[in-house]
Amino acid sequence: MHPAQKVWLPCKVSEGMFSNEHAVEISISGQNVSLFADSSLIRRIGNEEYYLLVTYLGDNGKPNHKAVLLPSECFETGSPWLSVPEELLKEDLQLIAA
Repeated sequence: MHPAQKVWLPCKVSEGMFSNEHAVEISISGQNVSLFADSSLIRRIGNEEYYLLVTYLGDNGKPNHKAVLLPSECFETGSPWLSVPEELLKEDLQLIAA
């Protein structure tokens, strides 16, 4: 992965306030963050797996974690930046679906 690359992050999804958005919940090490995201940034794989398109930023100084930029600010932190375990980030959803 390289900085500014778009990657996929697993999430839970429910209906948003508008027809073109979803409420998104991301669970990282037992902590949950939530935000609204445009429906075009969410992909469903199979029946229950959802992924949110985020921007990979690179190392953040935390072992085995990477910094990503979310499509909007999290309600809990007021920030669009998130540190996530590297193994959660997926470059190609076609490999997951196979």
